[in-house]
Amino acid sequence: NVTRKETILDHFADAIMDPTESMTPFFFHVPRAAGQTIKDIAGLCLGKVQASDVGIRQGHSSDTQLQTVSIDDARYVNVDTTTKDGIERAAMMGFSQTRMADMVTSSYFLNSAKLLFTTQQPGRAFIWMRHPVERAVSMFHYKKLNGQLDEKVSLEEYGQGNGIENNWMVRFLTNAMEGELKKSHLDQAKKILSKKFLVGFLDDAEESAKRMLKYNGWQYNVDETKALMEQDCVTRKLQDKTNMNPNEYELPAKGSQAHALIAWQTQFDVKLFEFARQLFDLQTKQWGSKERKKEWKKLNKKKAASS
Repeated sequence: NVTRKETILDHFADAIMDPTESMTPFFFHVPRAAGQTIKDIAGLCLGKVQASDVGIRQGHSSDTQLQTVSIDDARYVNVDTTTKDGIERAAMMGFSQTRMADMVTSSYFLNSAKLLFTTQQPGRAFIWMRHPVERAVSMFHYKKLNGQLDEKVSLEEYGQGNGIENNWMVRFLTNAMEGELKKSHLDQAKKILSKKFLVGFLDDAEESAKRMLKYNGWQYNVDETKALMEQDCVTRKLQDKTNMNPNEYELPAKGSQAHALIAWQTQFDVKLFEFARQLFDLQTKQWGSKERKKEWKKLNKKKAASS
């Protein structure tokens, strides 16, 4: 009986497992895809202690001991899990042994796996997605707003490689930050996603939020009044869409040069996104809301009858 060699992916629980006390929810943050909304739901609505980039504010970046700090009405561990250096600092301070956080947020999936979690105390990964072309256009306007991109750069120039991220999701999931991506990277990203992640979508936010709570073992308060307040808070956050671009903008039309260029820069991410749509459907059985499960059963009955 040969036992399989442990890999750092074992530091994340399989998505089909039920949540347990030893698991820590890990929000794999895709920029411009509801990140702030998710963090607000966890911290402000549900009172969860977070590990993100906030805990080192107000001078806490020089702390030598881990502690929980209150900043802007929410609680944080005094680490920064959104940078590689921050993850290393958290690891050196003993973060993986303490389990002080109720949710860790980072875009560095494999670094987090290696340094913030263990097989005994694994992370529990979930992701929210937005169509990669839409996300890239949102990022274009966001970068212009905060001065990361010159005002004069057109969407076409951006799509040609001036400031655009190339296949962000596949690169960050597989840690292939440099060089050309191959189909093997996409296959690896699909495998990681289907085995280790609950997927959610910006354009199906209410259902995705219900799944996220269930998957992470997060429940509303036992006190009915408090529970109603929490539910109301979640609904408001989903409707407000925190951190949205303040200016309205059009998406480039299909068939336009800008659309073609951006679609080319995000081709692997688009394939991963389409794969995630199927995965979302498959995850309905285990994590879907009551309403969605009913619809899902009806659809499957129809499919069975017509085949």
